[in-house]
Amino acid sequence: MYYAKITRIERLTEDVSILYFNIKLPSYPGQFVMLSVLGYEEIPLSLSSPNSVTVKAVGETTRKLVNAEVGMRVGLRGAFGSTFTPSKSALIVAGGIGIAPLKYLYDFLQKCNAKVSVIFGERTAKNLFWVDEFDEITITTEDGTLGIKGTVIDALRLKNLDEFEKIYVCGGEGMLKATYTFLKERDALDKAEFSLERFMRCGIGVCGSCVIENGLRVCADGPVFRASELPW
Repeated sequence: MYYAKITRIERLTEDVSILYFNIKLPSYPGQFVMLSVLGYEEIPLSLSSPNSVTVKAVGETTRKLVNAEVGMRVGLRGAFGSTFTPSKSALIVAGGIGIAPLKYLYDFLQKCNAKVSVIFGERTAKNLFWVDEFDEITITTEDGTLGIKGTVIDALRLKNLDEFEKIYVCGGEGMLKATYTFLKERDALDKAEFSLERFMRCGIGVCGSCVIENGLRVCADGPVFRASELPW
């Protein structure tokens, strides 16, 4: 367990904040931490850098974190879980807050001089953030307020998937399954890695709360899975 202090907060949207800590966790892109706040339940959060998490307010603990103040102390366990496999030519496909672990991956790949293209989808433009942080990005919004009107699948149809060594995907369950189906139809599943989210209690594979349909545990066997490991 690490005890960390929040040293900086960036409010990205009404419901999303980046929290920076005074420590850098030994970690790689794709891994997560179990974060605890006094008086609230411990929750899993993907790392968006070695010393930050990006949080969306969806429950009591996450609302507390999104509205945290500099100086607040938290407990951190981890980093846990599997990591993304590096590549020299990559396509990142993110839906909503799924961009958080993929931002860590993007920064890592940039340092390795990889060529990286990003697709980032949201329901509406006001929910988007980091759009200026990527050299090559395609935006989709379901209401058409920015970029392509539609979903990440509409942006994927415009890509030549043969150009990419790896395709990395993170987002909501529906978006993940739709992307899986699309990549299967394009015979590109062998190069895809998916980051899953599930409710977790322990983070180390003991409690079984995050088991998926084929018996794999998101916390210990994932959260990053090769497409061949998924039951879809």
